[in-house]
Amino acid sequence: MTWATDSIFVAGGDFVDDHWPDFQAQSGVSAVVTIAPDRPRAYGEPQPVAALWLPVADEAAFTLEQLTLGADFIAAALAAGRKVLLHGPLGVHRTRPLVAAHLLQQGKSLARVLRELEEKPWLPPYQGDAAVLGELSNRFRHAQVVPARGDSRD
Repeated sequence: MTWATDSIFVAGGDFVDDHWPDFQAQSGVSAVVTIAPDRPRAYGEPQPVAALWLPVADEAAFTLEQLTLGADFIAAALAAGRKVLLHGPLGVHRTRPLVAAHLLQQGKSLARVLRELEEKPWLPPYQGDAAVLGELSNRFRHAQVVPARGDSRD
């Protein structure tokens, strides 16, 4: 368990579920993305303000749509001033693709994102589908294209 960024915490296993009130009070996390094949159990009080469940069994099983949804959820939570928990209850590194998706959405290159993930002492080398991350990077890059001044798309 650690901070992936200043506002994104990653954790695996049951510790967060078992100690949610204390964890939430200490971390300030109020938005949660749970990555698990089975529906997550409910959090105790205080409930997260926002929550997303992505039914993913392992790191390489993320779809482009799931990564986009996760990155959009993270971006919205951060824009609202929330800290975000990426939680994989089984503890098998399913949070890495979402960290990567967030960094790609922030405009970082795929090569840089993969390098940064591998440099983190808490993450073994990325085992997910780099091709899906490449597609995601292209999607985000195209979404950020703004028409030139005076360019009419009507």
